[in-house]
Order: sequence, then structure tokens, then C-alpha cells
Amino acid sequence: MWDIVLSFMNDLEKKYCIEFGKALKALRVECAKKSSRLFAYENEIPKSTLWRIEQGENEPQLITLKKIAEGFGWSLSELFLHIEEKLPKDIKIFEEEHY
Repeated sequence: MWDIVLSFMNDLEKKYCIEFGKALKALRVECAKKSSRLFAYENEIPKSTLWRIEQGENEPQLITLKKIAEGFGWSLSELFLHIEEKLPKDIKIFEEEHY
């Protein structure tokens, strides 16, 4: 099923999802110091949803991102800043030519 979701994304979008997921997982491990199961449970996110986001298999929805940010004690904008710091230098969340 998730292969279908990924098939609708272009290569750049797939790369964004994969790198975003890696960055989110690194932040969860470093900052929250919690397993994905515990973090998901405490923040009312289905554990499979969090896992798919961290694996780059799913684009996170706005409400899920808000719950993730709150799980860190951050606003959405703070979450994006922390994520962007973890991304490879050739990837930015907001690239002008993409939008």
C-alpha cells in the first residue's frame, strides 16, 4: 500500500521524505531519548504512522507534525528548524525552486 503512496511522489519528494524521516528519528533519539513506541504512545500518534514517517515511507500530516512538535515541547516552526539542522546540506525543507 505504501508503495502506492511513494509512487505518486517524484524523486526529489521521495528524497525529502527519507531525509526528513532520518532527521526526525535522530531528534527523537537524541532529544526525547525515547523509543518510537513510547514517543508515539505519549503523543497519541499511531506507532505505525511514526515508524513510516521515520522510514521516509509516508508524508506526515499537519496534525501529526503538531503532535510530534509538542512531544518535543516545541512549536511547529521550532520542529522545522531542528529538522533542517539535521538534514544534509544539499536539502532544505523550503527550497524556492521546489515551490
